[in-house]
Amino acid sequence: MVNRTSRLKKIGILVWSILLLFILYCPVLFLVVFGFNASSYALRWEGFSLRWYEKTLENPEMLSALFNSIMVATVSTCFAVVIGFLYALWSHRQQNKKIAAAGDSLMSLPLFMPEIVIAIGLLVVVSQIFRPAASNIGIPLDSMGSIILGHTTLALGYAALVLRNRFKCYDLQQELAAIDLGATPRQVFFRVMLPQLVPGFAAASCLSFAVSLDDFYVSYFLSTGGSSLQTLPIYIWSLQGRRAMTPEINVVSSLLLFIAAFFFAAGLLLSRIDATGKQSGKDHL
Repeated sequence: MVNRTSRLKKIGILVWSILLLFILYCPVLFLVVFGFNASSYALRWEGFSLRWYEKTLENPEMLSALFNSIMVATVSTCFAVVIGFLYALWSHRQQNKKIAAAGDSLMSLPLFMPEIVIAIGLLVVVSQIFRPAASNIGIPLDSMGSIILGHTTLALGYAALVLRNRFKCYDLQQELAAIDLGATPRQVFFRVMLPQLVPGFAAASCLSFAVSLDDFYVSYFLSTGGSSLQTLPIYIWSLQGRRAMTPEINVVSSLLLFIAAFFFAAGLLLSRIDATGKQSGKDHL
């Protein structure tokens, strides 16, 4: 009787899990499938065809938006990872654990804030502080620069916390041994610290790139309402304003989904490699 009850519970959990996954991923599946639609309308299925992929990949507006998104994501990822590393290094070597814990809490707080609130706040700060300051020194802050600044702020929390977690696995004894043997600070960084932090840098870069790539609110507000510069999410948003949506919106959304999912999954995988390696080392010892 007990075995039967346990089996029924397992079956119930399995059915519930399948149902939950179906609810979560069914819209995404339909989005991808309708990208191969032969119809001239996004919501009407008329057979399988690749013509909308061909038209989309030859669309100069879409290619320009994709280039802008990749450019912004690449530059903002570099800035976010560098600043995140400096924060993680400071937090790791902070003697006062309470201050370090407070810093980690403040760094993770924006991850739980509504993105539209962050976007509006960035708009106020950029328009009232950064743009006037840049103009005063003769460097105009255009839409591209504003979006890069906003995306750097948005991705900084992810990069900092990933690198902060990586520093928990950092072997300080190797650094101290290198210093005792006469290594310079540059040699310590490139030959001791950097090799240990490479998985953390890779994970932080992938997550930051994915966050920047699919951002809409920050890009929209900092590009003066999306009129002066289009990233891929803004281009997708502009497609829904047309009189009749074509399957192009499904194709572009699918492409954005695949790219963002790849980098996000890579970031999660790389961030777990450290924990697995550390646990394996403990088991070996």
